[in-house]
Amino acid sequence: MIAAFVLGLSGCAGELTVLAALAFGMTLGAWIIGWGRQRQALYEAETLRHAIATGEHRQLEEHLRKTLALAESGEGVGPERQWLARAQLGGLLVAEWRLDEAAQVYGTEEEDNLSPHLRALAAFGRHELAILEETPDQARLDAIRHDRDECMQHVPAAFRNDVAAAWNAVEGLCLVRMGRAREAVSMLEGGLEALEYNPALVVYLFHLGQAYEHIGERQLAGKRYEEAAGAFPGTRLASEASSRLKALGPGTRDGLFRNMLPEAPAAPSTAALALPAGDKDDP
Repeated sequence: MIAAFVLGLSGCAGELTVLAALAFGMTLGAWIIGWGRQRQALYEAETLRHAIATGEHRQLEEHLRKTLALAESGEGVGPERQWLARAQLGGLLVAEWRLDEAAQVYGTEEEDNLSPHLRALAAFGRHELAILEETPDQARLDAIRHDRDECMQHVPAAFRNDVAAAWNAVEGLCLVRMGRAREAVSMLEGGLEALEYNPALVVYLFHLGQAYEHIGERQLAGKRYEEAAGAFPGTRLASEASSRLKALGPGTRDGLFRNMLPEAPAAPSTAALALPAGDKDDP
């Protein structure tokens, strides 16, 4: 159904509208495609988000892979269409914790010949993936901030706040993976709306729940875990969020943070997390 929907749009412009709207969020999508198609983008993005919520996203993945295969074969797929497809496919794979496949989609080559907004799209996706694949350090955090500042130089004033919020969210993701939960909370909270149409939203919701667990805010953690559980049903993070939600429920004693997934960096000690006042974010 989804492939038919995407292919039924008005040519390349329709595809770009869908892909851009879902790449970061509606506002960043509007920056890439222009205000003129934003209303159409919102309708199409809502339709595709429904497909993700109901488990009909496999056709979308197939369509995106075909787009990238055409680009590799030299079939006239331009860099904008190609990178928007990469961002969307990468987001789907990250949401499903298929990190090795996402790495293949993003590649490692520099894209100096791309326009500023597509360089930003590539950098954002690669940072998001690297944060989840490894234990991030200060160098990664500095690189995110550098690329955000570079991106913001090219963003029109009408889109600046929301584009900055999307970048803040990936910085918050980095911070929580570094164990700096208190710093991460406000950045993740402020960036969720900007990533509303990103299929990797489940990753941000889940990590926000983790950040709240780190600082002892069980009720807020539960709220975000509940949202993560419904953001992309069937994914490992959605299932893990459901487990954490149950663990935080009334009458349970398993209220301490535990390792997210086998691939994730080791969690801080439970002794440190049992005392929110001793969180490493505190001065």
